[in-house]
Amino acid sequence: MEPLVVFEDRHLLVVQKPPLWLAQSDGGQRPDLLAWARSYIEVTGHKPGRAYVGLCHRLDLAVGGLLVLAKTSKAAQRINKEFATRTVGKYYLALVLGEPKESGRLINDLYRDGRLTRLAQDQEKGSRAELSYQVVAQGLFQKEKAALLSVKLKTGFKHQIRTQLAILGYPIVGDWLYGGLAGPSTVIGLWAYRLELTHPITKDRLTFMAWPPLDWPWSDWRGPDLASLDWSEPVVTDLSLV
Repeated sequence: MEPLVVFEDRHLLVVQKPPLWLAQSDGGQRPDLLAWARSYIEVTGHKPGRAYVGLCHRLDLAVGGLLVLAKTSKAAQRINKEFATRTVGKYYLALVLGEPKESGRLINDLYRDGRLTRLAQDQEKGSRAELSYQVVAQGLFQKEKAALLSVKLKTGFKHQIRTQLAILGYPIVGDWLYGGLAGPSTVIGLWAYRLELTHPITKDRLTFMAWPPLDWPWSDWRGPDLASLDWSEPVVTDLSLV
């Protein structure tokens, strides 16, 4: 699967990142979105030399969905400020095992321990992690009770959603690191489906949406089709304001 351009103008490039693509190269052989975007801009924009591309945020290797990149340094600076001040709306679709309650707000102090994220212990300096979630649909996954959640990420910490849902007792499908069912690949049931941000130049509020491909694990979900649900507005409200 190749990246898909969702939106483009002189300042921004919004792309659908496939799972198993890095956001930025780690020096290995895996494809990475930043290099792809630079090549795309150079070819389609007929730009001589090396095109500017600013990576404004990241998604885990195992996660696909919407990413925004900046095509100018001014746009990058302003978008980065939006992420820093948490005015960007970041919504994820999570396919989890179990039967979670209809909605919830999770606040934990998390600590990065090697390749894993876990709860911080007494003497460790953890980072506050906060999200809210709402159940979109209940169903089955390979005969196990499962649910689709819409998750609004308020803070940003590596593996945050994966860790917090696992702590709650609802691990993400395919996420064997945190207790989910192992699958045929390292792709997990987490997808960045909605992104809201203010355009760095025009100041218009922009909303983008994208659905996961019907590959594993989404192909094994047995419940309401995503297309049958009402996605005209974000499913998750900011519970901190309620």
